[in-house]
Amino acid sequence: MSAGSTGRSGVASGTKPVLSVEDLCVDYYTDAGRVRACDHVTFNLYPGQRLGLVGESGSGKSTIALALMRMIKPPGRISGGRVMVGDDNLTTMSDDEIRSARMRLIGMVPQAAMSALNPVIRIRAQIQDVLQVHEPNLTYSQVQARIIEVLEAVELRQEVANLYPHELSGGMKQRVC
Repeated sequence: MSAGSTGRSGVASGTKPVLSVEDLCVDYYTDAGRVRACDHVTFNLYPGQRLGLVGESGSGKSTIALALMRMIKPPGRISGGRVMVGDDNLTTMSDDEIRSARMRLIGMVPQAAMSALNPVIRIRAQIQDVLQVHEPNLTYSQVQARIIEVLEAVELRQEVANLYPHELSGGMKQRVC
């Protein structure tokens, strides 16, 4: 294939993945010994692609998602592999760097979005709280503009910012999260 052509995946040759996972291993340590929850997981996600993790309960879907964001808690441990978002290696970042990267580079949509949203606080205030933690140097007007930008990025109208979670459909709640 020539440069710029696409293969069966629809990805232009030479295109760099936005997410590259190589040989990711996650172990949990129990009284009975080590349990490998993810065993050398490898995949690439290219611009415009979506990836769904499918499997039975306990098969490691949530563990993979948490490992991508370096959120595995003891007794679990990422025991091998590499997670790249563009040129950023998430597996070698310091705790402060990964905390900053979690909103800037990578995020996760919770399965139960309603439990992640406060039912008595408007969407605008909930997004604003997140922005103040992850982008603390923004001015008030920049935060307000960023709220609209974030909503539009997930194909929600800016008016959604003024609604309460119960006024949104399930899919809208997931996109807000």
